[in-house]
Amino acid sequence: MTISDPLRSLWTWLLALLPTRRPPVSPREAFERFQKVLVSNNNALEIIADLGEKLGGDYLFDIHYIERSTEQLIEAVHLSIAAVNELCNNRHLGLYKVHENLSEDLRLTLAGREDREGPQVLSFDEIRPRNWALVGGKGAHLAEMRHDPLLHVPEGFVITAKAYHDLINHNNLRDQLTEFEALMADRDADAARLEAVRLSLEQGVLAAAAPPNLTEALHKAMHALPKTEPLFLAVRSSAQEEDMDFSWAGQFLSVLNVPGQTEAVFAAVRKVMASLFSSGVVSYWRRFLPDENRMAIAVVCQRMIDSRTSGIVFSVDTMQLSHDVMVVVAAWGQGEAVVEGSTATDTFQLRKGPPVSIAAKYVAEKRQGLFRAKESGLTAQPIAEELRLQPCLSDEELLLLGKQALHLESHFKRAQDVEWAIDKAGQLFILQTRSLILTDTPAREKALPSRLKKHELISEGQGRIARQGIGAGPVHIVSNLTEEDGSFPEGSVLVVRRDSSRLVKFLHRAAAVITEIGTPVSHMSTICREFRVPCLVNVAGIISKVSEGELITVDAEDNRIYRGQIEDLLVYRAASSINIMASREFRLLRRILKKVSQLNLVDPMMQNFNIAGCRTYHDLLRFSHESAVQEMVHLGSDERQLVQGNIVRRMDLPIPTGILVIDIGGGLAPDAPPTGDIPPEAIASAPFRAILRGMLYPGVWHRDPMPVGFRDLMNSMLNANHDMAAKQYTGHNIAIIGEDYVNLCFRLGYHYNILDAHCGEAEQNNHLYYRFLGGATDMAKRSRRTAMISLILKEFEFNVQTKGDLVTARLSHIPQSEAERTLDILGRLVGFTRQLDVRMESDEIVQQYAEAFLQGHYDAVI
Repeated sequence: MTISDPLRSLWTWLLALLPTRRPPVSPREAFERFQKVLVSNNNALEIIADLGEKLGGDYLFDIHYIERSTEQLIEAVHLSIAAVNELCNNRHLGLYKVHENLSEDLRLTLAGREDREGPQVLSFDEIRPRNWALVGGKGAHLAEMRHDPLLHVPEGFVITAKAYHDLINHNNLRDQLTEFEALMADRDADAARLEAVRLSLEQGVLAAAAPPNLTEALHKAMHALPKTEPLFLAVRSSAQEEDMDFSWAGQFLSVLNVPGQTEAVFAAVRKVMASLFSSGVVSYWRRFLPDENRMAIAVVCQRMIDSRTSGIVFSVDTMQLSHDVMVVVAAWGQGEAVVEGSTATDTFQLRKGPPVSIAAKYVAEKRQGLFRAKESGLTAQPIAEELRLQPCLSDEELLLLGKQALHLESHFKRAQDVEWAIDKAGQLFILQTRSLILTDTPAREKALPSRLKKHELISEGQGRIARQGIGAGPVHIVSNLTEEDGSFPEGSVLVVRRDSSRLVKFLHRAAAVITEIGTPVSHMSTICREFRVPCLVNVAGIISKVSEGELITVDAEDNRIYRGQIEDLLVYRAASSINIMASREFRLLRRILKKVSQLNLVDPMMQNFNIAGCRTYHDLLRFSHESAVQEMVHLGSDERQLVQGNIVRRMDLPIPTGILVIDIGGGLAPDAPPTGDIPPEAIASAPFRAILRGMLYPGVWHRDPMPVGFRDLMNSMLNANHDMAAKQYTGHNIAIIGEDYVNLCFRLGYHYNILDAHCGEAEQNNHLYYRFLGGATDMAKRSRRTAMISLILKEFEFNVQTKGDLVTARLSHIPQSEAERTLDILGRLVGFTRQLDVRMESDEIVQQYAEAFLQGHYDAVI
C-alpha cells in the first residue's frame, strides 16, 4: 500500500511529538529490524541500478516505466527510513523531511515543471547537478568545469529558467506559450499558425519588462564578480538541451562584449531568450527533438576575455573519425570569427599519445580578425603584417590545449567540441564544451566483429557488467585507496581488487573500471553509472593478467577485455553514442538519475556524513545503512542489559577470553550441547567461526606475560578511569551471534575490542566493523600500536580512522568468502596485538611489527 505524501508528513509530525525512548529490545528483535533495513535498502538500490542500466542503450523503455520506477523508488526509500528509525529508536526522524523534499523534486521533474522553482540567478560556483533544469546545458557544463581545479573558466552567472518563466508570466505570454507547445507537439500542426505564434512570442519576449526581483538579482550577481574595470560580459544561451546531447551550434543568439550595466545586460538577456522562438531554432527543434514540445531557456553571463588568440579543439578528428588524433583551429582575436567561418584560420593536428604531441601544422595567411570594440560588441580589424603568416599558437600552448581537451573528454566520457581563448597575458581559458556529434557508420559497425577477431583477448564473459560502454587506456592498478586523486593518470583504466565508494575520487579521470570483487548494485557501480564510466566487476584474477601502464581496451557492452588499444571499438563508440540520446525518455531518465544516484556521503568518517549532507536518495540509503550498522555495533556494549533476560552460555576455548554467547537464531549448530559450555565446533555462525579460527591460529596468542614497567602500569590504570570503553566493557565479554551475524564486544586486560560483522550470500549486505582502544602503557606507545594496526588494516582495504589509541575500521559490500577470510585475519590481529604496546619503544618498530604480521610471523619479538 502506498502512503500519500500528506499522510506521511502528518505521521512524521506525530512521531516527532512522541518520546524517543522505548523499552530495550532483545538482540533477536534488534537483528530482525536490522535485516529490514538491509532488505529495504537493497530494494531501493536495485531500482536505482535498473534505472542506470537502461541508460546503457540495450533496453527499450517508455515514460510509464520511468514513472512507475520512480514511484517505486520513492516508496522503497521511505521504507528504508522507517526501518532505520524503528531500529534506532526514532533518532533519525530528520530523514523524512529530506525524503519529502527530494520526492517533491522528482515529481516536478516527471511533470516537466522542475525549472519553475528556485532562484532567478545562480553564480557558476553555486550551481550543482540538481540545478541542471534551471541553468540549461551550457550553464551546467560551465559550472562543472568551474569546480575542476585543472581548468580556467571565466567567472559568471546564469539567469535561470525560473527567471524565463517569471518573464513569460509577468508579460502575459503564458497563453501564447501554451498554444506554441501544443502546436510543437502536433506533427501535423498548421504551419502558418505555428509561424504566427512563434513570431508573436519572439517579439513579445524582445519587448518584455523585467519580472519582479530580477533586476535586483542581476545587479547583485554582477557586483559579486571579481572587480575588473571596465566589466564586459558575454551573454549566451543555455537552453535545457543545449550542449548536452545536441549541439544547437549557432542556433541561439549570443551577444558579446556587453557593458556590465544592468540595463544593457537585461536587454541582451531578452534578445537571447527571444531567440528560443527564432525560425532557425524552431526548425532545428522539430527536426532533432520531435517528441519534445517543451523547452525553457536560461542565459549565461560570463566575463568577456580580451582574447589574443581563440578557437576550437575537437578531441576526435571528425574528417577521419580517428580516435587518436585531435584537431585545433585557431585565429587571432575573438573566436566568433572561427565558429562562424568568417576569417582565415590556422589548423593543427595533435596525437593523443600519451604524451600529447604535434602531428601537423597548417598555417594560413590571417589578414583580419575580430576584436572587442571600445563601447560594446566586436569589430573587424586588420592583423599586423608580421603576424599574418605566424602560427597564432606556440607549441607549448598547443600541447596544453591538447591536454585540456583530453581531460574534458575523460571527464565527460565522450568526444568534445571545446571553445577556448588565450588572453593577452597568455592565460588559457575554456569558454564552453559540448559533446562532439559524429556521424554513425553502419558499414564500420557491420564489419566490426570480423575486425575484432585479430586482437588478443585478456578476458571474455567473465564477471558482470556494472556500466555499459567502451574505454581504453593504460592500466593503473590502485592497491591503496588512500592514494591521492592527482596521482591517478588521466585516461587510465582503473584496475582494483575490490570495489569501494571511495574510488569516486578517481572516476572523473578513468577511461574504465575493472574490479576482481564487486557487484553491479554496489555504491561504486551506481557512481560509475552516474559518471558514465564503463565498468566490469568480479573479473577474477584480472590484476595478475595485466601490468601497470599496459594499454588495454574494455568492452563493457560485450563483456570483453582486449590487449592494446582497439581503434575500431573506440571509433564505433564515438560514432554511435548519440543514437539513443535523441529519445525524450532517455533524457528524462538521465535527469531523474542525476537527482537520485549521485553519492555525496562517500566516507562515514567525514564531517558531512549526517542528515544535512543527504542531497540524493543514494545519500539517504547510505546514511540509513551506516546508521543501522552503528546501532548494531552499540547493541553489544550494554552488557548488563544483554545478560539480563537472555540465555547466555560460556565458550569453552583453549585461550583465556571468557566469552559469553547469546544466540539470536542459527548461531549454534543443531547438534550443539543443550547445556554447559560451548566448544568451538558447535558454532554455526559463519562470521564468529571465522573470528575464532583466527584467534586460535597457532602462534597468534602470546601466552607469556609482557614486561610492563611501573610507569606504564600506572599510566594504564589512570587512563582506564577516563576511557569510555572501560565503562562499557566491565565484567563480561559477549558475542551476539546469528547464522550470518556476529557482534563481539570484549576486554582483554586493558584492551577493548568491538567486532561487528554481517557475512552472508548477498554481498551487498555484508559489512565488517572493527574498533580497538586501550593498552597498558603510556599514550605514546599505545598510539604507536594504533599506527601499526592501521597499517595492517589498510593492507586489507579497510577504511581506517585513528585518534590517539583508538582505531576504527570499516569494510563493506564484499563476498562471503572474502568476508570470512578477513574476519580470520581480524581474529589473528586481536591475539597478535594484545599487550604489544609494551614493545612499541620507537616509531621505527611500528613498520617492523606490521610487516611481521603480514608475513605470518606472529611470534616475532623485535
